[in-house]
Amino acid sequence: MRYQYLLIDNDNTIMDFNAAEAKALVDVLKNRGLPTDDATVHRYHEINDALWKALERGETTQPKLKVERFRQLLTVLGREDIDPAALGAEYAAGLGNHSDLLPGAEGFIRALHGKMKIALVSNGVSAIQRSRLSLCPLTPLYDAIVISEEVGAAKPDPKLLHIAMEMLGCTDKSMAVMMGDSLSADIGAANNAGVDSIFFSLKGTTSDKATYTVFTHAEALKILTEE
Repeated sequence: MRYQYLLIDNDNTIMDFNAAEAKALVDVLKNRGLPTDDATVHRYHEINDALWKALERGETTQPKLKVERFRQLLTVLGREDIDPAALGAEYAAGLGNHSDLLPGAEGFIRALHGKMKIALVSNGVSAIQRSRLSLCPLTPLYDAIVISEEVGAAKPDPKLLHIAMEMLGCTDKSMAVMMGDSLSADIGAANNAGVDSIFFSLKGTTSDKATYTVFTHAEALKILTEE
């Protein structure tokens, strides 16, 4: 096998974050008597996505992001009477209860377990990720877990990958590869760390920023198990 160490993103690479997010968001909005129509959910996603991009650029922090996304949404809804920090905490608690896996993800990790060292490298919020991982059958199969909030940096900062490789005992970065669904965060971190990358494309797009582009876990498995 060309690679001995896999650094892999969690949300929308292994876990189906979109499914978990949809369930938790609708629950928390409904519990507060707020609208759960498509327009409201779409606006939340616009706000949330913009803030995560700002985090990747170093323009905000995760603690601020967790509150700001709901502050902006409540402003749009004209409900400044609701505490955005409280709403954010309720959402985080709900999100932590969902550990849906993408189709093919479990078979992918199980097929690689024992053949290479695997580190989960996530930009997620620590409490949410730890809660979801506690419910996930794949968690015992990871050799290391690195979460951005716990180490004080977020992808594309290469610090997360450096920490993961150190935890795995990787001293030759040519033997490591980063796999994830985000070109800016995952592939950006790989490029910044000087390691190869696999872009897990959920939308059918390709990019020359990554070493490889795959559309399924089966395609990634083929690359990783090639002699």
